[in-house]
Amino acid sequence: MLLRVIATDYDGTIARHGTLSPAVRAAIRKARERGVLVVIVTGRIFSELRHVAGCLDFVDGVVAENGAVVVLPNGHTTLLGRAPPLALLSKLTERGIEFKVGRCVVEMDAEFASVAISLIRKLELPLAITFNRGRMMLLPASISKGAGLRELLDTLGVSVHNAVGIGDAENDHELLNCCEHGVAVSWGSQRLKDAAGYVIEGDGPDAVAEYIDRISADIRLPLETNTHRKLVLEEIEGQLPFEIPIRGRNVLIAGGTKSGKSWLAGLLAEQQILHGYTVYAFDPEGDYGSLASLPNTVVLGGGRMLPHGEDLRMLLQQGLSVVLNLSHLSHDDKSEYVQRHLPLVAEHRRARGFPHRILLDECHYFLGHSQGKHLLDSQLDGYTLVTYRPALLPASVFKLVEVVAVTKLTEPSDVDVLRQQLRGNEDMYRESRTWHEQLANLGIKEAALLPPTVEAEGKLRRFTVAPRLTSHVRHRTKYFNIAVASGREFVFTSGGRAIGKSAATLKELVTAAKSVPAAVLANHNQRHDISNWIAVMFCDHEVASIVHKLELAHHTPQTATDFVDKLAAVIESKYA
Repeated sequence: MLLRVIATDYDGTIARHGTLSPAVRAAIRKARERGVLVVIVTGRIFSELRHVAGCLDFVDGVVAENGAVVVLPNGHTTLLGRAPPLALLSKLTERGIEFKVGRCVVEMDAEFASVAISLIRKLELPLAITFNRGRMMLLPASISKGAGLRELLDTLGVSVHNAVGIGDAENDHELLNCCEHGVAVSWGSQRLKDAAGYVIEGDGPDAVAEYIDRISADIRLPLETNTHRKLVLEEIEGQLPFEIPIRGRNVLIAGGTKSGKSWLAGLLAEQQILHGYTVYAFDPEGDYGSLASLPNTVVLGGGRMLPHGEDLRMLLQQGLSVVLNLSHLSHDDKSEYVQRHLPLVAEHRRARGFPHRILLDECHYFLGHSQGKHLLDSQLDGYTLVTYRPALLPASVFKLVEVVAVTKLTEPSDVDVLRQQLRGNEDMYRESRTWHEQLANLGIKEAALLPPTVEAEGKLRRFTVAPRLTSHVRHRTKYFNIAVASGREFVFTSGGRAIGKSAATLKELVTAAKSVPAAVLANHNQRHDISNWIAVMFCDHEVASIVHKLELAHHTPQTATDFVDKLAAVIESKYA
C-alpha cells in the first residue's frame, strides 16, 4: 500500500519545549520532495503553534486543538466544534482557575479535572476531557485528533489508509488508531507504545527525523505485525475469531467451480470496504454485484455504463469502491478490457494511493501467459486473485503471493501446482502430499489456508468461512427464491391502492403479476416500475434492461395481456 501522508504530533514528538527540531524540519522537507504529504496534528491552539513554530508553510496542513481546528495551506480554516460555553468560562474564572481558550478548546492543568467534571455535570454540557500529560482539554466528545485528521485528508483527497501517524502521549491514541500505521516514540506514554504498530527508539525528536527520512524513501507503507485492522475468516461462538491482516499482501483464492471461492473473495472485499478501504473488482462473471449495497460502492457494466479509458480515470478520482461487471462481454473483449484497464487502475493507485485493493476474478484467463505478470504492480501488492485453475498460472504470479486460500478443489493437477509452488521446508512439503484428499473434501462453507501463508503455520489450516453481510449473486439461487428485505417488496397498485399480493422474490413477482388486471399492468409498465425494481433490488441490469423493453412494448391494456408470460420466460430462463 502506498505511503501518502505522515501525520505527526508536535510537542514531545518533533519539538521540545515548543521548539521544532531542525533535523525534523529537514526530514519533512525531504519527504515532501519525495511526494509524501506531511501534516501536524497537535493539541495546541493554532495561534500558539504558529508562535512557537513560525511560518507553517513547511507542512501541508495543520490539525490543531486536538482535532477541533483544521487549517489548510492556504489558510482556510474549518471548525469541527463550537466555541466554548461562556457559562463554563465564567465558572472557571470565578474559581480562580487559569485556563487557555481556543476556537473550540478549553485547556488547563490536569489537577483541576475534578472541578471540570463537576462543572460539566452541573451545567449539563456535552463536553469530554482529554488528558495530555500534565494538561487537559475540554472539547465536544466527538472531537479527537483522528476526527480532525480525517477532515483534513478528505479535503486534500487523500485516504487515512495511506497515512502514518506518529505521537507520544495519551491524546495521540485516536491519531494512531485513525492512521493505517500507528507509530509511538520510545520516550512517550507506555500505553501508546503498547497500542502502536511500531516504536521509534531514541531519546528525542532527532530520532523521529531519522524515521521520517527512512520511511519516506520507500513508496510503500511500513509493514507491521500487530495491525489493528484484520479481516475475519472464521467466527465460532465462544472462540476468538480467526483473523488475518492482508495489507501489503497479495492473496490467491483457488477452488473449483461453485466451490465458494468467489463468496470468500467477496467476504474479504466486503470487510475491507466496511473498514473504509477502496476496492476495484474486475468481475468477468457478474459474481460481485451485491457489493453495491455497501457504502460508497457502485457496480458498473453488466450491459450498461462500463467505463473505458478516460471515463475510468475520472471515476478513479472519486475514491469509490467499484465492481466492473464484464459478464456481458465476449471472452476476447473481457481480455482486452482487463489488459488495458488493470494497469490503468494500478497506475492511479501508485499516484494517489487508492484503490487499496484490486480484485481480479478468473485471473488465469488474464495472467496465464507470458505477458500476464506485467499486469501486476509487484511493488505495491494489494491484489486478490481468484481462479478455478491455478495450474494455468505462471510461476511468476505465485512468487508474488503471500496468502493462499483454497475452497473445494478436486482437480489433482491444480493441487499439484499448489504443492510445487510451496516456499517452505521439507516437512511442509511432505505434509502437502495429503492435500488431494483434504482439499477435495472441503464443504461448500469451508476453505483452507495453505503455506506460505504465515497464519497457516506451515500446514493446511481448515476453517469455516465467516458469514457475509451482503449476499453472493451466484448463490442466491439465482435470485429466484430469495426474498428482498421487508418493506422492499414489489406492490401492484391501482389508484394508490394495493392490488393482489406483494412480491418479495422474482418467483413471487411472476405469480403476483398473473393475478393482476391488464390495466394495472399497463400502468406499471408505462412507469417502468418492474424493471426499476429488478435493477435496484437485484443489481441485475441485464434482466432489467430486457424487462424495460418488454414494458415499452406492453404499455396498454390490450398489449399487457402477453406481458406476464414474457416476463416469466425472461426471469425463469436466467434464474429458475
